[in-house]
Amino acid sequence: MKLEEWHLGEGDGIQERQLAAEYLPVMEAHRQEDEPDRIERLRRVYAMAQNLFLMVEGRRLPQRIVVAMHDHKGELAVTFHDREWQGFVIPFFRLAWRSEGEPPEKVVSSVIH
Repeated sequence: MKLEEWHLGEGDGIQERQLAAEYLPVMEAHRQEDEPDRIERLRRVYAMAQNLFLMVEGRRLPQRIVVAMHDHKGELAVTFHDREWQGFVIPFFRLAWRSEGEPPEKVVSSVIH
């Protein structure tokens, strides 16, 4: 989904809201077997980023824009579906990471190839 196409649509329908609520990107964390709360933290960060996006944009973050998230010793790596969404959405993830007590400059991002 292109960013400009997303803005042209009508408000979220019931089906879009349900799909957005169910979708989660792939989540991995350093030492996740020993510390399962690390995955829960990634879920909170994703939910916070979604909520911030909803508050600012007035629409839900489309599903599958964020492909994966990885926490490695306090650095959050977010993988996006395309470069346009990467630039638009990464500030929300920086704020969400900060809400977990981590420095926002420790958020890095990439685009799936």
